[in-house]
Amino acid sequence: MSRKVGLCPDTEMLVEFSAGVLGPAESICVSAHLHFCSKCRETLLQLDQLGSKLLADSKTEDVGIKSFDDVMNKIESLDELPKEDDPSSEVHFAPVVDRLMKFNLESLKWKKLSSSVDTARLETGQEKFEVSLHKICAGGKAPVHDHQGLEYTVVLKGSFSDERSVYTEGDFILRKPGQPHQPIGAQNGECICLSAQSAPIKLTGPFGFIMNRWLQIHPR
Repeated sequence: MSRKVGLCPDTEMLVEFSAGVLGPAESICVSAHLHFCSKCRETLLQLDQLGSKLLADSKTEDVGIKSFDDVMNKIESLDELPKEDDPSSEVHFAPVVDRLMKFNLESLKWKKLSSSVDTARLETGQEKFEVSLHKICAGGKAPVHDHQGLEYTVVLKGSFSDERSVYTEGDFILRKPGQPHQPIGAQNGECICLSAQSAPIKLTGPFGFIMNRWLQIHPR
C-alpha cells in the first residue's frame, strides 16, 4: 500500500529517473521505493508531465520521444505485475524486487554475513553495483562498519535502527564513506532490505583490519 514515507530520494534523483538517465542499480532502488511512497509517485508524475511538455515544445526527434516513452512505460508498469508462477508463495515486495528474485525468496542463495545477518545477491545485468537483499533477524545486530563507496538501501519489510534514526518500510537511505553505523533489527520481527553497493563495506571493529581484505562486491 502506498503512503508517505519518511526518507526519500532527492528531487535530482527523481528527475534523472524520470528522464531515464539514472543508473540501473539506482533505478531499481528508486522503483522499489516508489512502490511504498505516494509522495514520490506524485512528484514523479509531475516530472513526467513536465518532461512530456518539454519534448513536445522542443519538437524532439522521434528517437528521443521513443526513449522517453520507454521510460514512461517502465514507470507506469510498476504496478502491472504478472502473478507469480508459484501460487504458494506469500512473499511480495515491490514489483521490481519480486521480478528480480523470481517471486521466490527462499530460492535465493543466501549467505550468512554474521550470526544475525544473511544476504542474497540479485542478478541485474549491470557491472557497477552489487544489488542484493539483506535479512536481519529480530533484534539482530550487524557489524559496525563504514562504507568505501555509495550504498543505497530500501527497507522492504520490518524495520531497523542505527545511531542516526529508525528506518521503516519504504525508507530510502543513502550512505557514503565516513558514515559508520551499526544496523540493529527491530525486536518484533525480521527486517529485509534491498541494497546497492558500489564498493565493499569497511568493518571498523577490532578484527576489521583482518577481515576487510576478504570483503568484495560482485556486480552482476
